Amino acid sequence: MRYLKGSIVLSETKDYPLLRRVLHCTFVAPDQLFQFMKLEYCASSRNAFDNRVRRLLDHQLLLRHQIPNITRGVVYSISPAGASELISRGEYYSGPRESGRNHTGHVQHALELNDIHLALRRTGELARWTPESDIRSRNELTNIAFVKDYDATVAVRLDGSEYQFALEYERTPKARRHYLAIWERIEAETEFDQVLYLVSNHDLLSFLVREFYDCNRAVHFGCGVIFFPKP
Repeated sequence: MRYLKGSIVLSETKDYPLLRRVLHCTFVAPDQLFQFMKLEYCASSRNAFDNRVRRLLDHQLLLRHQIPNITRGVVYSISPAGASELISRGEYYSGPRESGRNHTGHVQHALELNDIHLALRRTGELARWTPESDIRSRNELTNIAFVKDYDATVAVRLDGSEYQFALEYERTPKARRHYLAIWERIEAETEFDQVLYLVSNHDLLSFLVREFYDCNRAVHFGCGVIFFPKP
């Protein structure tokens, strides 16, 4: 088969998993993306991986963002063309969040959530990680919605049994009125019995414990940097 000059032929086992991972992460650092691809057996050579990413960037299926005021500097996100390609293959996606999408805090939240995801993957106990993009698609486009757009829903295998919970990662505190609304929604949740809030420091942990103290649903708290350290 002959292809139009300048076109790109995407690999089922290399390109599509990479594009899907970037979509699910919202923002992802190069090293994080390589680690995800290694864990999913879609990459082994860093050289080949870098060339593949460069090719996807050149064909505008990925976007590269230079963010000098965060430690990792360069991050990737899915482009409209990349998202469209995945949608045509049945990917759950209701579109990007426009509000504050490129704000540094939003990018940093995504990168730290990736670290938590990677750490869970490395334990060997992660059964399923449903990303926020899938959750938002379900919430916006179906009548079987969760009560909120969680950062992820997670299933882990422990001692031969599977346990599910909703995951929220909190970098900075919200106003108290927001937590009251979240509390009410969590109490109305029928899909999950457990909610885990991971936070960036102990002061924020103490603040959230007070805010949810009287919640009738099981809400658990922990510091992400302690529970899921980087390797």
